[in-house]
Order: sequence, then structure tokens, then C-alpha cells
Amino acid sequence: MSGFPPALEPVISNHTGARRIMPQIFDTLVALDHAKNMALRPALAERWERVSDRAVRFYLRKGVTFHDGSPFTADDVAFSLGLDHVLGPGRSGRSIAIQTLETLDRIEVVDSHTVIVHVNGIDTQLEQRLTAWGAEIVSKRAFDAAGSWDKWIAAPVGTGPYKLVSQKLDINVVLAAHDGYWGGKPPFPGIEYKIIPELASRVNGLITDQYDIVTDVAPDQFPDIQGRSNLEVVGGAVQNIRCLAIDQTTPILKDPGLRRALSLAIDRKLLVEALWQNRVPLVNGFQLPSFGEGYVADFEAPGYDPELARKLIKASGYKGEEIVYRLLNNYYTNQVSGAQIMLEMWKAVGLNVKIEMLENFTQVWSKPVHAIYDISSTAVFPDYLGHAWRELGPKGTFPQLGTWSNAEHFALGAKLRDTIEPAERRKIIRRMLDIIHIEDPAVVLLHASGQFYGKRKDVPWMPGLTLDLNFGPFNAAFAKG
Repeated sequence: MSGFPPALEPVISNHTGARRIMPQIFDTLVALDHAKNMALRPALAERWERVSDRAVRFYLRKGVTFHDGSPFTADDVAFSLGLDHVLGPGRSGRSIAIQTLETLDRIEVVDSHTVIVHVNGIDTQLEQRLTAWGAEIVSKRAFDAAGSWDKWIAAPVGTGPYKLVSQKLDINVVLAAHDGYWGGKPPFPGIEYKIIPELASRVNGLITDQYDIVTDVAPDQFPDIQGRSNLEVVGGAVQNIRCLAIDQTTPILKDPGLRRALSLAIDRKLLVEALWQNRVPLVNGFQLPSFGEGYVADFEAPGYDPELARKLIKASGYKGEEIVYRLLNNYYTNQVSGAQIMLEMWKAVGLNVKIEMLENFTQVWSKPVHAIYDISSTAVFPDYLGHAWRELGPKGTFPQLGTWSNAEHFALGAKLRDTIEPAERRKIIRRMLDIIHIEDPAVVLLHASGQFYGKRKDVPWMPGLTLDLNFGPFNAAFAKG
């Protein structure tokens, strides 16, 4: 894969590299079934029931062991979902888990294998939240024994199908099968994640039998793989949206009309055709069809209207000032080529956008940002509250970075969390979409993300619908026999 994970600890990192490894090491109480349109399925909890609109009782699976051989109990759940852990190192706030576990109030231990999860208000999405990033269960005993966050992160202990053997910065991460896994025998004796930043090197390694699977394959590399009888390309659209973040505090970009013009100037159909061979879909707002009853199906997709873009630019008083585009070198597939295409589209409507090449997200997020920059956002559970809200809620990425804030959007999100009736929820979501796309644009939507992999045909494995990889016995390749 292309990047080394910053940390193999669920509450700290949602980096793509980390998410490709995390599901092998840790389990959640409830999981999403990728073969059944992301429906809920039991995991460390065998079953669950609503106690009230503010609490859910979970009956934990018995006989589960952690990688160190210690038993899994309710105390591990109470610790893993408790604030001492969820808030990150020393409760310092170094945590991404709080974006999705923000409603958790307390974990009541009923007995060794029963817990009640209480939330601080009505929360119709609690079960979904507990499938999400940061809700993984870790070993309390092993965490306490480590003595510090740094020592814990170097050798975390979970209940997943594989256990950590070693990790060498920017070189590899090595896992071995956890033979006592509750879900059945792991399909492979071990997994080595090698860090190969260059796509061409990954593809060449696949062709020469150095690797079994390679990540982040761009469509222009498909022919090299598909032309060989022993190889294939797998994957497709995932529960993730590619977009551009906008710092609304930038003097030039304070005007919402100018921010909207950035979006109206982009011909997304041409972008998807040129870069993705039409293999990824466009999206109608910061949402996905998998949200079910929470999906606003008739919300209008971002349009391509260069004439309206020009009118909004003129009305904003824009005089050709330079707009900075902070860009990484293909952290995302087709990132640089996409930026070059968009630069021409913006130029055509009179926007002067200049690329500033940077090396990492620490540089991208250095303050003041005063720029636009690329992001991809995963629906960590299938609902607006598990997607756009974790970026644009008061504890989300943008407000915490200080690049976007909207009081009405924040108030609507709090109301959405407490609303049960689907039609009323869709009404609230529609208004929130209007705010972030039209009235006070926070992002420029591009398209749904595609995740494509090159692999050997004789390796039994199927990708899922998220960035997370699954090499365990619940992978669809093994479920189908």
C-alpha cells in the first residue's frame, strides 16, 4: 500500500493506511455486512436490544480471547468506550473517535458479559455508531500493562483475526493469524503490509510476483494488470466522497458566492470520464444512497454552470487575486492530474488558482490554512451524522481546524440526532445540505471515491464497500465458499 499508518490505535487515527490494518487487529460490538448493503450484523455482541431511546443493552459473546490470551469481558467494553480512552492520550483530545462517539454518556456494566450503553440524549443511530471508526474494543488489561500511550500504540492488543508482530516506520507492518479468533480460523497464516508509495512500483511488484495484492490502482494501469492471465483488477466505488475543503476564513473566499463559483466551474462528468473511465458515480450532495431512509434522493446534484459561476464571481468583487490550492503528490489516486484539469476549468471562468505542492497533511493543515485542499470523507456509518456531520459538526474536522463554522448547521445537527421520524429527518438533512453546498459552501464535491486493487487471481479475497480491508473469515470470498 502507499502510506504507513500514523498509529494503530482506533481512537487516534483514521488515516487510510491505518484503516486498512485496523479491522484485522480489532473488532467492534456490532459490524456492517458489506454483502447486505451495510446491514448490521453481530460481532463481539451476540445480540442487543433497546432499553430506551437513550440506552441499548448488549449481550457480549462468551469465550472470546484477546491476542495475549486474556478473556474479553464487559470491563474491556467499558474501558474502550469510556472517555479516558475515547478522548485519546491523557484525555488531551488527540482523538478522532469523538466525532462519531460524541453522544456516549456512560457504559453500565451489568455483569461480566452484559453492558448497557447510555447516551446523552435521544440517539437513533447508536447501534450504527458502534460499528464506526473508534468504536473498536481494546484490551484494558494490556493497555494498563503497557504503562503509557506510546508503549501501547507500539503493540496494541485486540480480539481481531490477526495480531501485530512488528511495525517498521515507512517499511512494513507484519501480522500473524490469531488462531483463537471467535469468528473462525483466519484464512491466511499472516499478512505483510509493505509500504510502496509509487503506484508504478506497486504494479511492477504485482506483475513480478513480489506482491499478492496492491492498493490504489488508477484506471490507466488497468491494462497492464488485466492483460495477464494470472492477475485481475477488483474494486469499485466505496462509501467515500472526494471533495475540496474550503477555508472560509481566507480573505478572498469569505464570500459564499465565490466559494459556490469554485463548484459551478467544474464539469464533473468530464472529470470522471477523463480520470476514472466512468467507473465512479457522481453524488447529489454530501450523502450516499446507502443512508436509506436518511437519504434525500431528490436533492439536486452539484451543477456545471460556468455562466452562473462568472456572475457570482463578478458579484463578489473578485479582482483576480490568487487562490491557493494546497496539493499533495497523489496521496489520492489521480490527485495531481485532477487538480491540473480543475485549474483549467477555474481559469475559464476567471478564477486565478495557484497550486502549492506540499509533502503531508501536517503542512496542508498548518495555520492559517487560507486555501483550498483535497480531502476524502468516509461514511463511517450510513447516515448524515456518520458522514458530513463528522467533518462539519462542531467537533468535526473543519470547525476544529478553524476553517468553517455555521451556527444553523450546528443546531440542525443536534436536532437531527434527536429526531426519529424518517420524513422529518430528511427535511432537516435537506436544509443542512442547502447550507453546506449553496448558502455557506464548505466543500466542493467532486465524485464518489473509487478503490481499485490489483491482485493475483489465486488469492481468495474480495474488497468491501469502505476503505477498510478485511482479510478475516467474514470476507465475502470465504462466505461464498
